[in-house]
Amino acid sequence: MLSNDVLMQSSKISAKQKYGEIEENPIGLPQKYCKTIVNQLNEDIASSYVLFLQLRKQHAIIKGPDWKHIHDTLGEYATYIGKQAEELSERLTVLGGLPISDPSRFKDLAYIDFEGNDMLELRMMLENDLHSVQKVIDALRGRIKNASENNDYGTEHMLKGTIFEYEEMADRLEHYLAMESLERNLTTK
Repeated sequence: MLSNDVLMQSSKISAKQKYGEIEENPIGLPQKYCKTIVNQLNEDIASSYVLFLQLRKQHAIIKGPDWKHIHDTLGEYATYIGKQAEELSERLTVLGGLPISDPSRFKDLAYIDFEGNDMLELRMMLENDLHSVQKVIDALRGRIKNASENNDYGTEHMLKGTIFEYEEMADRLEHYLAMESLERNLTTK
């Protein structure tokens, strides 16, 4: 916890740029468009971190006959999503904005819900992951369309690579959910 002296000092420091403000960008895109896409990308960043934390939690607690392969896969997904959030953050600065960095705001800004801290059944966790990944895909489709319509080819190109990876995740999660060993009553014959 910060002391009152530190809090008072930080409030006296003037920020070069405040979160939510859009500066002129070096690539010549209109500021009105940049304001919109920066807000959208910040929602994507917040959602990415929520999903990252969910996958990391699951990666650490997963149990069952299929745990090792799924444990590794969830770890890979979390690593990719963390890197992807960083790429979104860097692109956002090119567009003149600042990336969301206050973890207490992630939940409010994200369009996906964290499943909570409890250990759920494996099938339920993977269903939650699939649902979250599908929401990200849907949001990215809108971002790609918006970027294309505004001649923001850099953002469009980056997001097309990102959506492909999320579609691969969705496909793999769907395959896991079809696995017989994930059935609740495996021993019933």
